[in-house]
Amino acid sequence: MLPLLSSLARLGAGAVLTLSLAAMAVAQENRVETQVVADSPRIEVLPLIGSVSAPRTSLLSSAEAGQVSELTVEMGDTVTQGQPLLSLDTRDISLESQRARADLAQAEAERDEAQRLVSEANQLSAQNFAASERRQRESALAAAQATLEARRADYSLAQLQLERHQIRAPFDGMVTHRESNIGEWVNPGDTLLTLVDLASLRLDFSVPLSAYQRFEGSQLEVRLEGSDQWHPARTLARIPLDASSRQFLLRAAPETPLEMLPGMAVEGRLQLSGESGPSVPRDALIRRPDGSVSVWLARQSDDTWQAFEQRVEISSSYQGEVAVNEGLSAGDRVIVVGNERLEEGQNVSLSDD
Repeated sequence: MLPLLSSLARLGAGAVLTLSLAAMAVAQENRVETQVVADSPRIEVLPLIGSVSAPRTSLLSSAEAGQVSELTVEMGDTVTQGQPLLSLDTRDISLESQRARADLAQAEAERDEAQRLVSEANQLSAQNFAASERRQRESALAAAQATLEARRADYSLAQLQLERHQIRAPFDGMVTHRESNIGEWVNPGDTLLTLVDLASLRLDFSVPLSAYQRFEGSQLEVRLEGSDQWHPARTLARIPLDASSRQFLLRAAPETPLEMLPGMAVEGRLQLSGESGPSVPRDALIRRPDGSVSVWLARQSDDTWQAFEQRVEISSSYQGEVAVNEGLSAGDRVIVVGNERLEEGQNVSLSDD
């Protein structure tokens, strides 16, 4: 009886061992999630650094010399187009304008008298009025008319000089600098005020020329210094720079209004489309200590899936997808979940099969 029990005990131990090995084999067959590689347009994200600029910035100056008699704005004031900002003393030019107006009135009177004499001569018969006298009166009228035109020009010039003694805002904006004070003498060309149009601010980026030919269909997003939110922007112009810089100026405007001031730093990311090729999710990549990068591929043999490591060369990434330059082809099945502890040729089961 005892030998029989021993034999059964040995048989039971063997059965348990067989069941344990089978369980280990099942445990070694990892469950993974895969994704079929497909060719898709390569998206390269080009980081940009730029600044906020104000294309409409005016350094206001006077076309006339004079003494500042009135200054109605301070730095930081917001003004509207046509609003008076600064005035020069107009006493001397006002007198010049009055004299020009008097000269104009006298010229008008002399022209009217010459016109009357010509009309009088025209009313008399040829027998009672000499032809030479008629021609003399007509010449006097022409001279009076010419003098009148000159006096009108003198008066218009005096009015223009009088108007130039007052500086008005050429557009809506903010006064950012004031270089003059009441009582100062200014000369033509001196910068008196700086006016900036804050409603037409632009974003300027320097972009490598290599991106110029790939610009069609690109998308631009921007964010201001200190902000973590990206905003879409539209391209306004691509302006060539110095050829030695190998860059061009990208001028853009945000699609929605942003609170910004000239000189603020701004970040940009330019999305450029390239040639089509395979790409994989970032989670599929295995980065080795030696700097190499590989992925695990799932390949089917009969009814069994097995894992095989494949080294790849990668380039740009966009929204979690990394472009693969070498090592993969469309149709490969790459393991994206469960690829942490795989061995070459290990059996796997596909959760997405």
